[in-house]
Amino acid sequence: MMREASRLSEVSASMIRKMFEVVEKAKKEGKDIVSLTIGEPDFSTPEEVIERAYRALKNGFTHYTSNFGLEELRLQIANRYNVDAKNIMLTAGTSEALLNASLAFIENGSRVVIASPSFLSYFTYAKMCGAKITQIKTHENDFLINPDDLNEVMSRDVSLIFINYPNNPTGAVMNQKEMNAIAEIAKDYGALVLSDEVYDSIHYEKKPGTLVGYENAIVVNGFSKSLAMTGWRIGYVVAEPELLEPMLKVHQVNGVCAPAFAQKAVAEVMAEGLFDKIVQRMVKEFWKRRDYVYGELKKIFDFNKPEGAFYMFMDVGEDCISYAEKIIEYGVAVTPGRAFGDWNDRFIRISYANSMENLKKAVDRILSYHEDREAKSRASK
Repeated sequence: MMREASRLSEVSASMIRKMFEVVEKAKKEGKDIVSLTIGEPDFSTPEEVIERAYRALKNGFTHYTSNFGLEELRLQIANRYNVDAKNIMLTAGTSEALLNASLAFIENGSRVVIASPSFLSYFTYAKMCGAKITQIKTHENDFLINPDDLNEVMSRDVSLIFINYPNNPTGAVMNQKEMNAIAEIAKDYGALVLSDEVYDSIHYEKKPGTLVGYENAIVVNGFSKSLAMTGWRIGYVVAEPELLEPMLKVHQVNGVCAPAFAQKAVAEVMAEGLFDKIVQRMVKEFWKRRDYVYGELKKIFDFNKPEGAFYMFMDVGEDCISYAEKIIEYGVAVTPGRAFGDWNDRFIRISYANSMENLKKAVDRILSYHEDREAKSRASK
């Protein structure tokens, strides 16, 4: 029997995907399950994008592009950040960009710093690259990285720091001053910051910062969330050309290029000033959903109101796996917090990227579970 490579020995399948499979199995058995697990907009890709993609397909945008991507889309992204097109590289999704950066800059045996909770894939990338992971606990600081805590764990053997704001799974947002502090500390130790800003367009009361412009920062973003294009696979990197070159070595044999027709469609959407209008439509709906779900679940949980993305992260007062197993019997699927790093054993993540009808159904079922749990607790006394 063939054995997998040792680099994968510490890597397990995504708990989010595992929950997705659990939900699919339950649905096949005829159970009515509202899934609050998968992190993607429930909206279909906007017609404005689809129409332009169809036109691009008809016009022959079905071949390879430059490894760096279509020049016209690179220019549009560059204009958005006030940088040069030479600072932009298109990738086959944000995940490819993150993997490319990890393989390009995480030295085997070096240390990688990851805030907890954070998107689970960062831990996988670090392990695949043979790095030692150092986690920073953010729970007592509204899920933001405390610069003092970062300073305490930094040394010259840190190759990379992963950050993700607006944050998955908490919805926490760091402003420009807070982001700058992270980049400056990393600079002092000769480390790079890999800033995953894929949710930067989805924010509410607090505007997120960006690390574009820092020589020691690699900013990763894409259109999966902002334009509801998860299946189209268009991500991008913003960094100094000296940082893009090592990533290109991986990208040219990994993703090669993002789909040409999709690049063309997004370039036209941005050039015609439609991007912000589309995003604002979605954010308006997410804002409404967030306020409803937060208002209802605040009755039973004490947790932070998310300021960006479309997630809530809450302490449920019991083991997260046990809670997820029990709540699915009430017809709701959630993601156990253990997937997002240390100190999250009692937390769950829910995604409110779902219809208001489904969210109301899910909230009612969660409240029912807690009412039943309280009743059982009183009866046992």
